[in-house]
Amino acid sequence: MVGVPRRMPGAAIRTRERSEPWMYPTPMVCAAAFIGSASLLPMLGAVGGLHHPAAALAAYCTLSLTVGLHAHPRAVPLAAAVCWLFYDGFVVHQRGELAWDGFTDVYRMGLLAGAFLLGTMTARAGPALGV
Repeated sequence: MVGVPRRMPGAAIRTRERSEPWMYPTPMVCAAAFIGSASLLPMLGAVGGLHHPAAALAAYCTLSLTVGLHAHPRAVPLAAAVCWLFYDGFVVHQRGELAWDGFTDVYRMGLLAGAFLLGTMTARAGPALGV
């Protein structure tokens, strides 16, 4: 057929790759949450954030949001648990001891998971909206 433009062999694949956000596998997301949480502790200690649990929780939520930008939604519960373990063990109980404080810890875990989900959904909504 003369005059019919030919489609390049992979054009559809390239378009699909650009429309989806770039995501890390779940083990890498959990490793990033672990490394980020471990490196956030000395910074919080230097500025006195270990004595202010609300400020430290805000810092951990910011870390969760940042890591969540390249996370798949199925990595959210595990990565939020990793951040909560560091927060509970070193900010709330100060000596690396873990304890369950009931509804308060459910609230903290929900904030961390919500920050991860917000990052994940923001990364997915951008290409869908054409941003």
